[in-house]
Amino acid sequence: MHRILIVLMIGILAAGCASGPSATDNSRNTDPDAVVGRTWLWESTVTPVEKIEVPEPERYMLYLKDDGTIQALFDCNRGGGNYSISDGKLTFGPLISTRMACPPDSLDSLFMRDLQRVSSFFVEDGSLFLELPMDSGTMKFRQAP
Repeated sequence: MHRILIVLMIGILAAGCASGPSATDNSRNTDPDAVVGRTWLWESTVTPVEKIEVPEPERYMLYLKDDGTIQALFDCNRGGGNYSISDGKLTFGPLISTRMACPPDSLDSLFMRDLQRVSSFFVEDGSLFLELPMDSGTMKFRQAP
């Protein structure tokens, strides 16, 4: 009888260990390979005080090249600069761009400003999230087709 209880207890413990993912599993990917070499379109930025929806994400693009440089589209302007990336960390150096006058509804200066403030990143459900320092906001991107 004692052996049956021991075998039963071992079976219960094994079943508990073999259960599916727990609520604490993290599906966020912080591997630089999930970001570099892909074109990303800016969809929105959420801050503690507002949510900025980008009506035409195709006007705001990023492409992080393998050589540590970035190509970007800031609405009607093209630009670039350097970046540094490691597991979950991402920073951009000073960014430069052409200086064409964009339409009045342009978010070009906001997009460039916030990119230069980025401190970290993660990819979740196919979207790229760039986090601004001290919980001041998160930029969301989708991968370009």
